[in-house]
Amino acid sequence: MKDRITFDTNLKQLLEEFPKIRELLYEYGLRKLEEEDITDVVLDKLTLKGFFRMMDLDDEAQGILWEKIQHLYKESED
Repeated sequence: MKDRITFDTNLKQLLEEFPKIRELLYEYGLRKLEEEDITDVVLDKLTLKGFFRMMDLDDEAQGILWEKIQHLYKESED
C-alpha cells in the first residue's frame, strides 16, 4: 500500500510513486523548474506545501490542485 499524500509529502517521492502527478504539476509550475534546470536541486527538499508557496498559488488554485492530486491517488489505489 502506498503512503497517504499530505501537504508535507516530499515532492520527489510523490513524483516517483505517482508519475501521472508530474503532468498535472506541469500546469502549475513544474515545467518552469525544469526549464530553469533546478529540479535536481529542489525536488528532494521541497514538499507539496513548499511547491504551492514557491509557485505562489492562491488558495483557490491550491484547492483545485489538491483535489486533482487526490483523484489521481484514488485512481492508483484501484
